[in-house]
Amino acid sequence: MRLIPLALAAAVFSVAAIGTVALGSGEAYAQATCRNKCNNQEQACLKRTNNKSQCGRKAQACMAKCK
Repeated sequence: MRLIPLALAAAVFSVAAIGTVALGSGEAYAQATCRNKCNNQEQACLKRTNNKSQCGRKAQACMAKCK
């Protein structure tokens, strides 16, 4: 059951990345790409450890670097 919300989150991030590409902004594209990478890492962490707090902290730290 948990995979459905995670898949939905991944889809939302993917759509956001595609939307920023359409805007043509290099900086926005780079940020979206970085955030997608962080999201993918979080999903992999959750799959490996099933530890939401640990994986969430890592994802937040990763996303903070995307700004």
